[in-house]
Amino acid sequence: MLYSTIRIILALAGAAVAFVMRIYSDEEKKYHIRSSDNRGAWLGAVITFAASVIILHLIPVENFIMGFSKPEDAFHYNNTGEILEIDEYSDCAFVIASTGDEKITTHVLPARKDGKWQLETLYNRRREVSTYNYCIIERLYVPGTNNCFVIISHNTEGNISDVPTGVFDSRNTQFNAVEYPDRVPFYYGYVEEMSDDYILHIDGNVAIGG
Repeated sequence: MLYSTIRIILALAGAAVAFVMRIYSDEEKKYHIRSSDNRGAWLGAVITFAASVIILHLIPVENFIMGFSKPEDAFHYNNTGEILEIDEYSDCAFVIASTGDEKITTHVLPARKDGKWQLETLYNRRREVSTYNYCIIERLYVPGTNNCFVIISHNTEGNISDVPTGVFDSRNTQFNAVEYPDRVPFYYGYVEEMSDDYILHIDGNVAIGG
């Protein structure tokens, strides 16, 4: 992924700078790069590299300096896998992808006011998970808002016959049923301004709220 490659390059550059600054801080050691006396400089470089990789992975600096013309481009920049479906909204794009091992993943890519798309990372990703009987209920939020996608999937420890057949909520949200060959089906719906009075029904029973 280009996202990871750029971060490794920047981290290596930062480690090199830290190493050189440490070496040249002592005039007596500046020509002895391989000397055991420079173990502190090597250690500092390793720590700088590790810290830089972690910080740069968590913070999507690209979101502050650039945008992507298509949600597909934003997804592939820092994700692997095949895009199965993209559902675009005014403030985001909902992406359903496959990792190739029959696992389905879901992502929310923020949209800028100028129509460009931004990255989803651990820094701006907000996901809440709960369970109800045989179902897993996820709320995947659009970064910086209370708008979210409610995703209802089948708990793989249950029976396939327990897959929910009816989902509705107190907002009259349109829930889309997603089915792919050899994969357990699930539902998702876009809810604006999620609040404590939200109620979700699964097969006629209250699963959230109420």
